[in-house]
Amino acid sequence: MNQTMRLWLLGLGLVLAFWLLGAYNRLVRLRQAARTGFRPLVSQLRQRHAVAQALAQASRALLGEGSPLFEALEQAAAAAGKACDEAQSSPLKGAALLALGEAEMALGQRLEDLIHALQDLTSGEGPQPVVTELLRQRDQLHTQIVVSREVYHRAAMDYNDALGVFPTTLAAALFRFHPVPDLPLSAVPG
Repeated sequence: MNQTMRLWLLGLGLVLAFWLLGAYNRLVRLRQAARTGFRPLVSQLRQRHAVAQALAQASRALLGEGSPLFEALEQAAAAAGKACDEAQSSPLKGAALLALGEAEMALGQRLEDLIHALQDLTSGEGPQPVVTELLRQRDQLHTQIVVSREVYHRAAMDYNDALGVFPTTLAAALFRFHPVPDLPLSAVPG
């Protein structure tokens, strides 16, 4: 092999190595953006769990101790908190996000059940001020969660899109990058 051919091969090898390094760094950056986008969402979901539990406690005086709504809401909030812990300990894992989505859906349903019971009970006079404040916090958190979920969704989609673009798919396969799951749309509290 002559000197010119060696230089061309060396140059080609260097170009491929730099391209591979660039592709790797891009994928790391995009994956980190998805993780970073997930953190505020987890924080807001935890706040939602706390508001749900406080709402259950504050509603006891209105609905009476014997109502099964409190236990169901507290159990749903505890299950959602556990799913949140799992999703945070293994971020961007499909099973953990699916479990979180299901737990948040269940919590949302229990919250709606409690709110309907409160509306039926207090139609006309309105709930106690503390309950009204907790409902306001719940509504405010809902707005924040929707925004944070959208930020995470976009970051996850950017990363997943990058994984599907040739020749980045080669770097993804070589360095074992995997698609990031999306949080189910139904997990956004209603």
